[in-house]
Amino acid sequence: MVKSWQPQIAQIFLERFVTTKVARLETTKPPRHKEGKSFEILGVLRVLVPLCAWWCALDSDKPLHVNFYSINHLIAEECMISFVIGVDGGGSKTEAVILNELSQEMGRGRAGSSNLLLMGKENTRLALLTAMQAAADAAGVRLEDASAVVWALAGAGRPAQVRILQTIQQSLLPHAPGYVCTDALGALVGGIGARAGVVVISGTGMMVYGENNDGETARAGGWGHLLDSGSGYAIGQSALQAITKTIDGSEQPTILLPRILAQLQLASPQDIISWIYSSRPAASEIAALAPLVLEVATTNDLLATEILLNAAEALAASVETVARKLGLSQTKQFPLVFSGGLLLNNAFYRSVASQTIRTRVPAARPQLPHFDAATGAGFLALELVGHKLWPFDIHVQQAANVWASEQRNELTRNFDQLDTFKLVSLMHLEDKRAVSAVRPNLPTIAAAIDAIAQRMQQGGRLIYVGAGTSGRLGVLDASECPPTFNTSPDLVVGVIAGGNRALTESIEEAEDDPAKGSQAMAELTVGPLDSVVGIAASGRTPYVIGALAEARSRGALTATITCNLPAPTTDVADFVLAPLVGPEVITGSTRLKAGTVQKLILNMLSTGVMVRMGKTYGNLMVDVRQQNAKLQKRARRIVAQACNIDETEAAAALAESVNDVKVAIVSTLRACSPEAARRRLKRVGGDVRAAVSEA
Repeated sequence: MVKSWQPQIAQIFLERFVTTKVARLETTKPPRHKEGKSFEILGVLRVLVPLCAWWCALDSDKPLHVNFYSINHLIAEECMISFVIGVDGGGSKTEAVILNELSQEMGRGRAGSSNLLLMGKENTRLALLTAMQAAADAAGVRLEDASAVVWALAGAGRPAQVRILQTIQQSLLPHAPGYVCTDALGALVGGIGARAGVVVISGTGMMVYGENNDGETARAGGWGHLLDSGSGYAIGQSALQAITKTIDGSEQPTILLPRILAQLQLASPQDIISWIYSSRPAASEIAALAPLVLEVATTNDLLATEILLNAAEALAASVETVARKLGLSQTKQFPLVFSGGLLLNNAFYRSVASQTIRTRVPAARPQLPHFDAATGAGFLALELVGHKLWPFDIHVQQAANVWASEQRNELTRNFDQLDTFKLVSLMHLEDKRAVSAVRPNLPTIAAAIDAIAQRMQQGGRLIYVGAGTSGRLGVLDASECPPTFNTSPDLVVGVIAGGNRALTESIEEAEDDPAKGSQAMAELTVGPLDSVVGIAASGRTPYVIGALAEARSRGALTATITCNLPAPTTDVADFVLAPLVGPEVITGSTRLKAGTVQKLILNMLSTGVMVRMGKTYGNLMVDVRQQNAKLQKRARRIVAQACNIDETEAAAALAESVNDVKVAIVSTLRACSPEAARRRLKRVGGDVRAAVSEA
């Protein structure tokens, strides 16, 4: 006999069960890796309803007040398969996907380019419609039934283009909520399942885009194929320019020439002109040369490798820019998604780009995407109908605890097997990269020069300290100042771990004692007017760290020259000069690229400070010491050039001035006696320009 409360309990159970199950569909993390969950829930509910009905009606003479029709309608309505549309469009192709409410792909369609600037409004509309309709046909659904739509398109980062594209979207799907965004956002969300991270795209075009946890966005690149660097188009264009120089004889021979002619089906080099100017190839046709260039680069061809490295550096510079704008630190890791045909389809390019990026942005963790940009756009469409974005469990390759200058160079793994020309070619290309690594540091170098000069004008010194190659370079630069700028030997000082013997012998163990570095600063009685520059390629040399810490404790200005970040020397430096040159051609041999950039920066520091100290007049070395015949002739030439007189007159002026170049110049230009010239120079601290300009 059924109890009187049984039907009421059954009704409450059914209604709450259905409500709970439906609510869980909306709030739980989408099981993107599982199949058929909605069908599973639907099946369970359809079985439970008749079972409960049978139980409630068993031996009952009372009507069951459960609206089975309403409950079954609720089940059918809430568990019905709804879908959204995501589209990724670029310069080469357009791809659309249909996703159900569990983020599962139901269908996919493709079409040609939907780049508005390249294709125009009508062709763009047609490509988008074609791709979406093909996806809908594959999924067995109607486009007009879509719950939401997001287009992630190249060129959609500019307001004018976005307005046109949104108008097209609304005309094609007037009843579906949606928006248009940059293709980079689709790639980022498809790659990591969330917005917080950075994506680098290299296909026909190039773009880097990122968002941080505060919702701030930043981008670099995305200016279109004619202006972007690091793209397939840029690589193809560079290759065409390179082979024309080879044809002219102004560049080294390259196997790019016959390979490109073969790919373009051209009979002779002269046919390139007709292909470019008569055929007017599309951007995608130029970009199609990029995979060939990357393939040739694997053979260490000089020109192909140079093009590869320029592209990788362009990607790294853009990633560095975006990371800086977003406030992504050097130490807290963040995901970096690789996207675009070049990066996804070419492992060699990906490895070189990854190493280049990690050199400049150590916190970046490159990874391949979980899903493509079209699926990412679909996730964004699901977000419009209430589904949250859920970050994927990201497993990225963690770098060993080895700083960049100690890692293996991806380009030189077979260094010993190369012929000599290719060996020196690779060294030449890596040296070019090293020189370029100085450029981002120019503002800091300039600020350091001004600060050092200000102290030196009050009686301070410039002191270099280092170990091994770094120490030798510091001593070398310091020793060049007296003959070049007529300074006393104690104005610019070089200190090397292990003392003078370390200049000609390897005393590597001397760098391991921070107390010795501290002691060296104490022996020099470093004070507040002094400036101490610690030189260490690794940024970890204990001797240098000890010296900088002691100098700072004594009130001195401190700076460090390091080729790695993050680095301990930066913790005790007021100025961080960090040319990030990356791995050496011979692993760990920092006498190579690291030594090159250290000397370049030392040149800038000493020269800049001496110019600020009035040691030059224009670009003339007016404080030169005339200690041999060559330098005596140089002195005459300097006076002649400064005063626009011949060398005979210059020699006479020098003789009257007791061979003082500054006095000779001032006395000649001001038409005064050498004694009057000396007084002028004394009043302005020896600055020739100021002495000449003084009223």
